[in-house]
Amino acid sequence: MRVSVICTGNICRSPMGEVVLRELLSQDSELFGVEVTSAGTARWHVGKPMDTRSRAALDRAGYTAPGTLGVFADTQYLDGHDLVVVMTREHVYDVRSRLRREDVEVILLRDLISPHRGLDVPDPYYGDADEFDECLATITQGCRAVLLRLREIQRANAGQSPAE
Repeated sequence: MRVSVICTGNICRSPMGEVVLRELLSQDSELFGVEVTSAGTARWHVGKPMDTRSRAALDRAGYTAPGTLGVFADTQYLDGHDLVVVMTREHVYDVRSRLRREDVEVILLRDLISPHRGLDVPDPYYGDADEFDECLATITQGCRAVLLRLREIQRANAGQSPAE
């Protein structure tokens, strides 16, 4: 199963989500075969590492794994995933408008925390270290809920016959 975490520039929220989700998956004995990447809906930071403030927030929280370099979430990229986790309602729109595969599930991260409220994960880019830490705390809470969704998907897939 391929999962992507999406934000706008792919240097703050989505790389934090990628690192956290990978770490949580590495500690989960029920989930297997899940690949996690991240990307941005804008081309601004393609090939660049995550923002140093995001890296610092991850380090303060004990997450040491690196994130991937910035990637643009174009149609080909998005169609290569099974689950796309986004940070804002605008990202939901952007991702769905680019997808060609109808079976790719798109989830607004905070809907997993507070269902049906349509809340965005605020962008900490113009904030200070506290705002990056708060953003990371929200992302971590959401990523724990992503694990629950991934377990549901794997259980459902395990019940399918080989012809399905």
